[in-house]
Amino acid sequence: MMTANIETAASRLNRVERLIIVRKLVALDIVLHGPRFISIEFGVGTPVILAVGLWLMSGSLAYTLGVYLFLAGLNYIPLLIYTALIVRGGSARSETEYGLAHDPHYVRKYSVQQLLLFIPLAVLILAVVQELRQTQNPSQIPIRPTE
Repeated sequence: MMTANIETAASRLNRVERLIIVRKLVALDIVLHGPRFISIEFGVGTPVILAVGLWLMSGSLAYTLGVYLFLAGLNYIPLLIYTALIVRGGSARSETEYGLAHDPHYVRKYSVQQLLLFIPLAVLILAVVQELRQTQNPSQIPIRPTE
């Protein structure tokens, strides 16, 4: 019975994690690069990219680039929020240790899927949908099998 539960949880985890989980992306960045670096990166980068986008939108020559930068910059808002939550809670290692220990392609998968940041609003929408699913149906949260 216990083996069936572990297999069910593992298969559910694989289905859920085919697409990037935004919170895990941030946790992995914190584990790989350190909390201070990531806090500075998102804490400074988010308002800068949004400000540059707004500034370019105010002129007529680079309006399209400004709109793109502003909308792409909105992707960084959930990253900044998750950074604050994860650093404050000190949970980066615990949120990534299962994937790092059991999936040899874990880091590469998340590194490639970071390209979603270049698609305006993609990560923002994904983060909101993931949070809504988590709060509406807590059973959808992948359960880590214990060893």
